[in-house]
Amino acid sequence: MLPTTSPLRLLIPRLGIVLALAPFLLLCAFNQPFFDDFRNGTWMRAHGTWGVQVWLFRTWSGRFTTTFLMTVLNPVAYGWLGGVKVVAASMLLGLWASLMHLLRALRWPPLGVSYARGQAFWAAGLLLALFCNAAPAPFSFLYWFAGALVYQLTLIALLNFTALALRAGWGPAAGRRRAALWACLPLGLALTGNELTLVQALPVLALLAVALPRAARPALAAWLLIAALAITVAATAPGNWVRATAMAPLSDPYYDYRWLVLIPRSVLSMTLFLLKPLNGLSTLAAAAVGWWAGRQARAAGPALRPLARPQWLALLLAYAALNFLGFLLFRYLIVGAPLTRAQNEILLVLLGSTAGLGWLAGRHFGRVAAESIAPPQPPLRKNSLIRELLLLLPMLGLLAAGHVPQAWRELTTSAAPFDAQMQARFAALRAAHRIGAPKITLPPLRLPYGHVLIPLSRFSSDIEFDIDLTTGCEGNINGVMENYFEVPDVCCDPTAPPLPTAP
Repeated sequence: MLPTTSPLRLLIPRLGIVLALAPFLLLCAFNQPFFDDFRNGTWMRAHGTWGVQVWLFRTWSGRFTTTFLMTVLNPVAYGWLGGVKVVAASMLLGLWASLMHLLRALRWPPLGVSYARGQAFWAAGLLLALFCNAAPAPFSFLYWFAGALVYQLTLIALLNFTALALRAGWGPAAGRRRAALWACLPLGLALTGNELTLVQALPVLALLAVALPRAARPALAAWLLIAALAITVAATAPGNWVRATAMAPLSDPYYDYRWLVLIPRSVLSMTLFLLKPLNGLSTLAAAAVGWWAGRQARAAGPALRPLARPQWLALLLAYAALNFLGFLLFRYLIVGAPLTRAQNEILLVLLGSTAGLGWLAGRHFGRVAAESIAPPQPPLRKNSLIRELLLLLPMLGLLAAGHVPQAWRELTTSAAPFDAQMQARFAALRAAHRIGAPKITLPPLRLPYGHVLIPLSRFSSDIEFDIDLTTGCEGNINGVMENYFEVPDVCCDPTAPPLPTAP
């Protein structure tokens, strides 16, 4: 077991985690559907439940598992626009639970670790808080239904596959076969739902191939077969290449010789990613917290069998590949840096793997150093609370400089008016369809602030999506509203009077 400490000492970090995550969870109650959510619903009405799967596979996306979820299980397709609120909250809680599941599954004998449920809960919460605070584009990962399915759900699947694979290799003997079978489901979703998660799964599978005990080799063979089939589907799906070509047209000056500059440009992308203050500092914070937790575990845990040099080499290679392959993928497919919405997943994987590597280093090297000098001694308690509080100060400063204060500001100033104005907009569009109006002119969103749940270009210049209508009668979102609500012409005029909202 990991060391425990007094409830008073744990109060401050736990309170900080709750205050950091609370606004992101509460904002889910004001969430609204966005571009692809409406578009996928319209496509399913036009092509049918099965027809839309075939059509999308051929013309836009070979991600057949997430495509199925984005259409058939899309609440917007059935007119339940408020369903995206439930999905966003469920996904965020599911991500927390999946991180906790992975921590609870860490029973590899050389690690000598077993997380209690409460310890895993708060450790996962801390990692999630660091991510939400620094996410490059929180809206597209947390609140956009289609984006959450493609990036968040597939990562949830990869986390749970890894946890189940660990249980299949080193868990209780009675449950290993069941864990191995269940692991096939999240692995299939992770590999077929998103190309980024697919390449992130490859070093995980490679590390399992090196480390799994002999008894788990049949399970590994099944997982590798699933991976081979998934790679084949991704490489041959017509829709994947249509989408890649649309995102990186052949006219791109670097396209023809991208192989010659693939590695250096990928390294450049990763370097620029880490040089962004929130990304780099959050990664350092994850490493520091992991190191500190490893030293705490070393102080109270059993003797740790040192990892052999080949084991360290395998871990470091897997860590490097896990965090580099995403940049390589995008530099090859679109000849550019990863899309901002993909950087969310890249950052969360980086934070988790860095914290894990820091924990292992803190426990492994700390134990070796302690045993080489003298027998292990009980941890010093004098001034330990002050030292731990000093450790928290940089973390609190980091949270105060990222999305956490933005989310609180948005929750207290803009979330409720956003919900009311969007409901009024949807009501006006339904009324226009009902009476057969050829045109409807709507006002833009009038809000004091928007960035996390409500990314609006007039409040920020670094957002990936402006979720409002385009001024005039043209624009992608205007067209999506026209098709979904079946109104011939949807326009936006800043001088239009506000729509009546429900009391």
